[in-house]
Amino acid sequence: MNQIKTSLQKTDDYFMSLSKGTCNDCALQKADNFFKKTSQNSQKNNSQNTKTYDMGHGQKLTVDNSKPTHSHSSDVVNVDKNKIKKNKFIPKKLSGYIEGQSLRCYDPDRNIVFSHQPFSMTNCGGNSYRISEIDYDKLSNNNSNHNHSHFSNVVKVSEKKEEKEELGFWGKTDLFLGKIADGVSKEDMITGLRTLDKPFHNEEDYRRQGQQTLNLILNKARKDKVKIFSETDPQYIRVKNIVDRIVDASHYRKHKDKVKFAVIDYEDFGAYAFGGGYFVIFNGLMKQTNDDELAFVIAHELAHNTAGHIEESHFLQMKDAFGDKPSDGYAISFTNINEQEADRIAIIYTALAGYDPRAGATIWEKRPSSIAQYSIYRTHPPSDQRAKAVRYASSKILKYYTRGVVNPNVEKILQCNELFCNKGGTKLADGKGGGVVKTLEVIADAVAKNKAIKREKKLQEQEIAQSRKIIAQNRLLTPPNINWVSGWNLRYQGTINRHNQKSGVNFAFTQNLSQGQFYYNFNNKIEQGNIVFTGTNQHGYWFKWNDRYGQGNLQLREYTDGSLRGVIYIDNGTMLGQKLGDFIGYRK
Repeated sequence: MNQIKTSLQKTDDYFMSLSKGTCNDCALQKADNFFKKTSQNSQKNNSQNTKTYDMGHGQKLTVDNSKPTHSHSSDVVNVDKNKIKKNKFIPKKLSGYIEGQSLRCYDPDRNIVFSHQPFSMTNCGGNSYRISEIDYDKLSNNNSNHNHSHFSNVVKVSEKKEEKEELGFWGKTDLFLGKIADGVSKEDMITGLRTLDKPFHNEEDYRRQGQQTLNLILNKARKDKVKIFSETDPQYIRVKNIVDRIVDASHYRKHKDKVKFAVIDYEDFGAYAFGGGYFVIFNGLMKQTNDDELAFVIAHELAHNTAGHIEESHFLQMKDAFGDKPSDGYAISFTNINEQEADRIAIIYTALAGYDPRAGATIWEKRPSSIAQYSIYRTHPPSDQRAKAVRYASSKILKYYTRGVVNPNVEKILQCNELFCNKGGTKLADGKGGGVVKTLEVIADAVAKNKAIKREKKLQEQEIAQSRKIIAQNRLLTPPNINWVSGWNLRYQGTINRHNQKSGVNFAFTQNLSQGQFYYNFNNKIEQGNIVFTGTNQHGYWFKWNDRYGQGNLQLREYTDGSLRGVIYIDNGTMLGQKLGDFIGYRK
């Protein structure tokens, strides 16, 4: 940016000085001054064939008047601002032919320099013009010793290494911003843009953390006396074969040595990523999945690494440091977004690796939403929603999938596909605008994450309210765990309506149904009641019941399927009482 501004300013000054006639150090003015001097000297020294002139740069120009000269006063090329911006350095123009010396030329139209051998030509031709040896060396990277006739020694100026220029204020500022941006962010492998990271961490830091976390899990497994599968065990070999193919189809394909994993004989249906390319697979997951499903889970965990989700979680820590501490609920709910992104990346990985990407949906269909997923501050999307999302996304990229074959166009497809696209940032160098670009990308990432925070917090408030209702209801619908004393031969569990709420109930009778007991939940506390047989009629068995809140009648009938069904009444002064609701229970 600084160099561009400087070049443009110099160009403006150049053309302004020409219009005012005040240009003291430009090619056109020097050319005019030279020819004025040449004309004056020629009039005074007509009898002399040669004259020597000082052309700057410590060079002398000797003009042989006995030879045909090619005066280029009419060939002065006004290089426009765009060319100045592009080339950054415009060589000064010389005129005249020096016998016995190579002719050095610059073509502003093609942005090249070239050389002619001595005596081969006396002018550069076209809009090209003669330049000094020093300027030629600058543009050709001191490669002027190789002279060939005509245009055989053409050197593209734009391809040559530019000399390091002294940075001005804006250049130094840009360089400083670039260093800061590098320190607090990293390039996202998926989007190609800068994403916030824990300040001044590097890949080795995350690899050490990943190794340490894996070691903790392995040590716990040893303490629990749980088997850690070796590289010769069939379970490990199965995972290794899948991992190798997934890696070949992922952003880790050029860094296979960085992918580390362990397979442990825990019965949990799970796998976990730790950052730095480290993850663990539990045998409980392997027992319940086929290779396509297991490949999806492995790809999902690898995606957490390639997408930088482990590192991105440090964004919340950064917010803490600046006094904007998120709630514990949000801190976990934020990974909900990452889980969905990891699913999309895993779909691409599995398809490119030759595994069925639709298998991701069947995993969640096997494990329908349970009450655990509605706990406060959940971390993963509900299974049914997740299955639908995976199935829809999979349909978009099935064209990349060939069973058992790694797609040969992995590089291109990973760059941009139907589910994500690496937009990449500009590749300007720091000090020349790159620092500003990086800074803007980091700011954009921070803004995007803050928007996500607001959305997630709002969604979480709704989820918390819903979760509390579901959890409370589930507790009530769960019959209390009762250790019955001997003598209760018929035991049932079911639900009743009591205290204007539905509640789980456990009850038992003697063999002859002469009496019984029941326990139920009310306001998350276990309540006890007693039952006494009173008689029978065409509707079934009749009982009196009581607890500390009241009493009433209970009509029950036992069916051949083992169920016990009936109607519950509470005493309100009438013969039966007020109906509380129907009852159904099954023998325990």
